[in-house]
Amino acid sequence: MAPKFKSGINAYRAVESEATAHGGKGAELIVLLYDGISESLSAARGHLERKEFKAAGRQFTRAMTIISGLRETLDFEAGSPVAQDLLKFYNSLTSQLIQAQIRRDLQLLDKCSDWVKSVREAWNDLGCREVIVNRTGEVESTNRLAAARSGAAVAAAC
Repeated sequence: MAPKFKSGINAYRAVESEATAHGGKGAELIVLLYDGISESLSAARGHLERKEFKAAGRQFTRAMTIISGLRETLDFEAGSPVAQDLLKFYNSLTSQLIQAQIRRDLQLLDKCSDWVKSVREAWNDLGCREVIVNRTGEVESTNRLAAARSGAAVAAAC
């Protein structure tokens, strides 16, 4: 069970420290997960073009499994409204991917891929920025939180 946080910035700090224990930084790991979704959607597209529907189905399933994992990590207490926007994005993306798979719709699949790339870039920006904590433990720069909010705004717009 995830610990409870009093503020969004503490949640981001905790995600980063916990993720570092697993070999990377929080936002960087999320970017890698988005890369995994993109790779699966790209592979699914190729399989659909070649009418390899079973292989395409495996790639759709892989992408949706990653999305489900991302959905399960949302912290609604510490990360709201960002978490709410991301939940809406993940639910919408999953729904659209199911439709793309059922209809074998390459245009809808491309649209989903574009959404994933947009939100991935926002997370990448988040990973590239720093939160500076002074000696008293106060945050001097909240660039990560601002980037997270912009990423959630991109997600909400999708």
